[in-house]
Amino acid sequence: MIDLNTLVEETGAESGLVFTIDGVLVESVNLEYDGNVAAMIGMILKMSLEMSEDLNNGELKQVMIKNNDGIVVANKNQDDNCVALLSKDISKMGLLLRRMDTVFNN
Repeated sequence: MIDLNTLVEETGAESGLVFTIDGVLVESVNLEYDGNVAAMIGMILKMSLEMSEDLNNGELKQVMIKNNDGIVVANKNQDDNCVALLSKDISKMGLLLRRMDTVFNN
């Protein structure tokens, strides 16, 4: 199981959450409206997974959302468990992507 507090601390993310691809919240750190966020990111992951399958691009691994005020990096594993990290510091993008890859490849 992923230690969400440690992952948020190691990456410098402002918040994070663990949830199922169906948007059911398991755990969150420093996140207001965490149930709503889990549901929305779960839907984005599910739709992206279906698009990947339709395009025969392999199985979905990670989704990154970059906006004017930050970044969201969300990963899913083979069991459809998901983790998302949110940061208001775009310069942390590389660290977030790399650390999420490390966590999900081990």
